[in-house]
Amino acid sequence: MILVRKKDIGMASLALAMLFSAPAFAQSVDTNVVADLVSQVQELQDEVRVLRGQVEDQANQLETLRQRQRDQFLDLDQRISGQKPTTGSAAPGAEGDTPVLAADDAADDDELPGVSPASAEDGPEVRPPMDTPSDTVALDTPGAESQLMPSNPADEKAAYDQAFQSLKDLRYADAAEGFQTFLARYPESEYADNAQYWLGESYYVTRNYDVSLEAFDDLLEKYPDSSKKPDALLKIGYAHYELKQWDQARAALEQVKEQYPDTTLARLADNRLRSMRMEGHY
Repeated sequence: MILVRKKDIGMASLALAMLFSAPAFAQSVDTNVVADLVSQVQELQDEVRVLRGQVEDQANQLETLRQRQRDQFLDLDQRISGQKPTTGSAAPGAEGDTPVLAADDAADDDELPGVSPASAEDGPEVRPPMDTPSDTVALDTPGAESQLMPSNPADEKAAYDQAFQSLKDLRYADAAEGFQTFLARYPESEYADNAQYWLGESYYVTRNYDVSLEAFDDLLEKYPDSSKKPDALLKIGYAHYELKQWDQARAALEQVKEQYPDTTLARLADNRLRSMRMEGHY
């Protein structure tokens, strides 16, 4: 489009040059024609400036979307790569899943024990964004009650570890299926709240925001005392934001700030709220 307009400007400019380079012809030409040509050149130049501005604006929006996608992958990568070694019956992603923090974040976690900070929202890229739509879909759980297994700590840990390993390997569909199966078989497990949280994460990172919302909401309802509750609440705000549900996003993020002040989670919530204000969403 810009190239076409540049061609039009060039032709109009050439016409003007020809008019004024031929004195005899310039004397006989209607001055209204000259004025009209000058006006057309100015209009074309204005259009080019507007088009350039639109191209720059679209480029900025595209970069913002890319950065948001990188943030999502950084979020999950930091949570998984920061797992502490476990011993005994402790499962990865359970009580020892606090990522390695910067020095200025350490104090926040001391004030809120057991809370894993969420994504370093403005951090560097860790993994490239997805180029293809996610194939992770919500799973049905027919006959969940009939699938309940006798309580066996070793079996529970093995099932949880297998699902969590899929998540670490970035096999999100397998991870979602694994956590869903685990929750159906071991709803009373000591790892159930963590499985519910990572189920939501496996959907969130693959942009299945509606399904991730259901998973995080289930965590708040079924496991109100879980150490994952603050992170789930933050991700509820993030998911609503991605779905352009501005009022719900703001409510969840404000709740994070109110209930967990002076923490990394509160700072992340405040950052997203600031972005919403700058984007004119409230």
